[in-house]
Amino acid sequence: MTKETTENRTKSIYCGIHLSFWIVAFNTVLYVVALFANGGYIIQRALVLVVVNVLLFYACYWWVVPAYIQQKRFKTAIAIIFLLAIAITFLRTVGDRILMGKFEWDPLYNFSAQGRLLVMLFGELSFAVFAILLRLAVSSYKNKRRMDELKKLQLNTELQFLKAQMNPHFLFNSINNIYSLVLLRSDKAPQALMKLSELLRYSLYDCHGKVSLWQEMEALDSYIELFKLKYEEDIRLEFVKTVGDAGYQIEPLLLVPLLENALKYSGIGHSEEAFVLLKLSVGNNGLVFQITNSKIGYSKPEEASGIGLANIRKRLQNIYPGQHVFDIIENEHKFEATLKISLR
Repeated sequence: MTKETTENRTKSIYCGIHLSFWIVAFNTVLYVVALFANGGYIIQRALVLVVVNVLLFYACYWWVVPAYIQQKRFKTAIAIIFLLAIAITFLRTVGDRILMGKFEWDPLYNFSAQGRLLVMLFGELSFAVFAILLRLAVSSYKNKRRMDELKKLQLNTELQFLKAQMNPHFLFNSINNIYSLVLLRSDKAPQALMKLSELLRYSLYDCHGKVSLWQEMEALDSYIELFKLKYEEDIRLEFVKTVGDAGYQIEPLLLVPLLENALKYSGIGHSEEAFVLLKLSVGNNGLVFQITNSKIGYSKPEEASGIGLANIRKRLQNIYPGQHVFDIIENEHKFEATLKISLR
């Protein structure tokens, strides 16, 4: 459904609500008047009362509230409301006299002329206040919806920016790996290009909205294979999966940056003691992803944080507020990140 169609539908519902209100109001007035009179006077009296109040209602609804009350011109608004109420009371009085003379009908209630005018004026002022309060409530609701839409747009914009931040970093690392293979004239270079192609397809075409868990797992597997192709010897890089149901939907490219960070600071390729261990499990309590890596060649603790971790924290706060736990434990020799996400 397009935005224009949605707006047209909303306007139709809005007009229908107003029309229904005035139909109910007319029938209510008709019933009340019928308690005191009969014949053609009933319908015409109800019409006069409803028509003059329609004028008062929309004068307050469309003019007084936006032009004066919402602009905080309260004194002018109060003066206009009283003038409108007096004018409507005058119209009602004139209409009453014309109809009473036409149908030769005398009122059954015992009110003085002044008392009747005061009752009518109070009634019109009350109706004017009702119209004003209703318009303020509708405006408040519309403003809330607008703020929610702006917040959602801001959130989507921020997420797209965070993804855009991550993708060049991932691409830069991958191209560096393939460049190393080409320099070595390795037969693994074509296979590495194929793996990079799969990862780029996933990143560019599949990562719109949430993806299934198995797609994210395939991306991790492809990245690991792509990284391993860089080395002739075996490296200590292992991915352990305990997944009963991989059909859960998660935020895309959420786990890959953790792997990137671990590979960058683990020292793999430079030391035989370097290692990276990934563990992924899915159960009733949700997803648990744990990645542990060595810290070799980086003496400053702050360097082990990686450029992707702040990115991940922001995305988790936006996508899974109150539904995730992201813990980091590190010392001089080891870095461990544990991510838990409730998928229910």
